Amino acid sequence: MLPRLGLGALVGVACGLASAVFLHLLDRATAFREGHTWIVYTLPLAGLVIGLVYERWGAPIKTGNNLVIDTLHENGPRIPLRMAPMVLVGTVLTHLFGGSAGREGTAVQMGASLADALAFRFRAGRDLRRALIASGIAGGFGSVFGTPVAGVVFALEVVTVG
Repeated sequence: MLPRLGLGALVGVACGLASAVFLHLLDRATAFREGHTWIVYTLPLAGLVIGLVYERWGAPIKTGNNLVIDTLHENGPRIPLRMAPMVLVGTVLTHLFGGSAGREGTAVQMGASLADALAFRFRAGRDLRRALIASGIAGGFGSVFGTPVAGVVFALEVVTVG
């Protein structure tokens, strides 16, 4: 098993890369939408498609951030790895078609999902799993806004307050 520092670094790299891809795709989606303003008229169709995808494959992740918080506080079920790509694609498509979706929820869910996948892969115990998920929350939140200290503070609030 990797030492705790190595696992923490791995979570940080995974969250940073995921956020970099996310921000790049958001920039591309925004640029496309601004150059093709007609696309906003297809937002209802895009919403229907996203909803159908979540209906078909998103049942385990439908509670979103609540799943992350419950898993963190109650040593709940494993956060499905599919959460990371599904929230990434869903948020980017929402922005592409002119919808409104925040970055922070997506970043937190991606970070927690990736961290829990690593915790499972390396057979982390309960306490280490909890620390890694909190690190994933901090890494996701901090990297998407470029505010690492705020990411840590946010994760600590989630851990202590819920």
